Order: sequence, then C-alpha cells, then structure tokens
Amino acid sequence: MVLLAFSILWVLVIAGLLTRAITQYRHYQIVRPHQTSPGASLSGVTIIVPARNEERIIGRCIAALRQQDYPREQLRIIAIDDNSTDATAAILRDAAAGDDRVRIINGDPLPPGWLGKPHACWRAAAEAQGEWLCFIDADTIAEPLLIQTAVHMALERRLDLLSLQPFQELGSFAERLILPTGFFLLAFTQDLRSTNDPASPQASVNGQFLLIRRAAYDAAGGHATVRDVAAEDSALARAIKSRGYRIGVFGTEGLLHTRMYGDLRSLWEGTARQAATLLGGVPALLGVALGALLMAVVPLALPALAAACRLAWAGGGIAVAALILATAGSLALFGTHIGAARYFRIRFWYGLLFPLGYAAGAGILVFAAWQRSRGQTRWKGRVYSAAASVSAGSVPHNANEAAPT
Repeated sequence: MVLLAFSILWVLVIAGLLTRAITQYRHYQIVRPHQTSPGASLSGVTIIVPARNEERIIGRCIAALRQQDYPREQLRIIAIDDNSTDATAAILRDAAAGDDRVRIINGDPLPPGWLGKPHACWRAAAEAQGEWLCFIDADTIAEPLLIQTAVHMALERRLDLLSLQPFQELGSFAERLILPTGFFLLAFTQDLRSTNDPASPQASVNGQFLLIRRAAYDAAGGHATVRDVAAEDSALARAIKSRGYRIGVFGTEGLLHTRMYGDLRSLWEGTARQAATLLGGVPALLGVALGALLMAVVPLALPALAAACRLAWAGGGIAVAALILATAGSLALFGTHIGAARYFRIRFWYGLLFPLGYAAGAGILVFAAWQRSRGQTRWKGRVYSAAASVSAGSVPHNANEAAPT
C-alpha cells in the first residue's frame, strides 16, 4: 500500500511539473527573422558588448555584429574590455579594424560598490547614441537580421525593453547532459509568463540580448541602479517595468545563438552563479538540490522497486498498479527529455541520460549553497560577495549616488 501511495504521488508530481512547463512553453513566443521594407526609416541603435576573458568567442561576436543588415549611419557598436586577463583586448582591436562604426573602450578599475558587468555596461552606455541601446553578451553570435528584427518587434509590440533568448548550442558531453535539465528546473520552479504581463511587477529576462529604449533606460537610472546586483539584467528590467514601461521576452529562431560555456569549470561556476541569483538563499538552493536529486533517483528506482515487489508478490493487484503508475510517470519524464534532446539538436540518447544530468545539477546547487554560506561567489576570475547574488527583492539605488567618474 505504501508503494502504491508513492507511485500515485510520483505520477501526480510529474503531471504537475510537466503541465507547468508545457503551459509556460505555450506562452513562449518565437521571433523569426524580419526584413523591413526597402526605404523604411529605422531608428538609431548602439550595440554595447561588455567582454571579460572572452578570447574564445569575442572575435566572432564582433564580426557578426559588423555584418548586420541595418543602415550604416544608424548603427554603432561599442565593445568594452572589462579588465580582461587574457587576449580579449587584442582580439577586440583586430576585430574592429577598418570599421568606423566600432569603438573599443578599455574598462576602468571597479569603483567601490560596483560589480564588473553593470559597470562596463554603464560606462559604455554613457557614450552611446541613438534611440535604442542594445546590450549583447560576448558569447553570442548574431545573424544579419537580428537588430532589424528586434527593432521591428519592439515597435510592433510597443515595448520599451525587449529580451531575446538565444538558441543554446551544446558542444561538450557535460553541456549536453547538464544544461537541458537546468532549463527544465527553471521551467519547474519559475513562472516565466509574468514577465510579459504588464500587470505583474515580476520580470526575468536574459541579459544576453536586451534592446532598451534610451528614454526608459535613463528614467530607471540605467545600470547604476543595479550596480551591485549579479543578476543585473532582471533587476534592471524590474526597475524599468516599475516605472510603467512595457517589457517582453521572446525566443528566437535563426537570429541569435550562443555557447555559454567552453569548459567544465566555466559550466560549473556559471550555472552555480545563475542558480544563486535565481533562487536566492541557502535553503532554497538546497531545497531545489533535493528535488533535482529525487529527479535523478526516483525515475529508475521506483519502477525497479515496484517490479521487484511484483515478482516477490505474484498476482498482487497493488504491486501491479504501483508498477504501472511508477513506470508511466518515469516514461513521461524520459519522453519529455528525449524531446528536449531533439530541440537542442543533440542525439536522442542524451534524453535517456537525464538522471545523470539532474544528479550533476544537484551537485552544482549544493556548490552554490556552499558558496553562499561562505558569503562569496566566483566568476571569471573575480570573487564577489554572495549578497550581490540576491536580486529578487533588492531595492534599486538612486542612480545619482555613484556614477562612475
């Protein structure tokens, strides 16, 4: 009877989680390339690319931005080297050579109270021109119609902030194993629909691509408002939304792609950092870690236990029912992850390995909790106070308090 109760609970939990994820997915709109009519007037855009230790990809990023199908006189690119310790600065200079639209800025030492990325974005934004600011991460590769499509989408939807989700390229075994389960945990624990709802104060955006109307950016205080917040993208979006501006988050197809992590260390540290910014304190991190561990163990262990009970108790109807329910719940989970493998364009059998992905995810969450308990987090060679990771309830600063000099 206990086994049957656990099997029923398992089916109900899986049904609830998948329903939640599917409901969010149905509200998740995809933006595809848009070609503006010849002769149409397009607003001025300054693309800002903050880069720290991005020698792996920064050259390709700038080269792709230089190929944008956008009026030359209306497009500017500012790339700021955020005190990199690798060859990023030299690669940036080579990538910008011969194009007067591209400007390279060397980052200043961080003022007290600032984190690296907010300061780099703030410094570059101070020198930007045009109606729109477009913040793009250095690990993204843009297709030629990206900026044109984004501006059209923002104008069509009357948005003041548009965040586009790049297609995630998964190169290594670890990426293919861990990241899909991470996205499922995000869908299971976060309500992504509230961002596009003007009536909700919540906003969770992807800082890899933010197109922001300059007037809205200035009204919210810009990145000075979120100078000490690790998840500065969502915190800035909330600050803009709280002032009555409209924001929207959409997926992309054929516009923008990224490979966020080039090695296991950056994958581990990066996902731990993201988990801390999204989930907050140690109890939440450990709670989700426990959930991830259950997702790793139960899909295999519960059907196996039910089958063993069925064999040991021949003809027992309760054991048969428990086996059927436990297997149904697990098969639904396997099928969902096989579908995710197809979406990410990786081999289907990665979907069969999802328990390993959740187990690794649990380890990352425990690592994030350990970092938080020590009062620090590490990213790209810098060690930050763990308090900087808490963004969900942070109150924006006065933008005039600490503008960089």
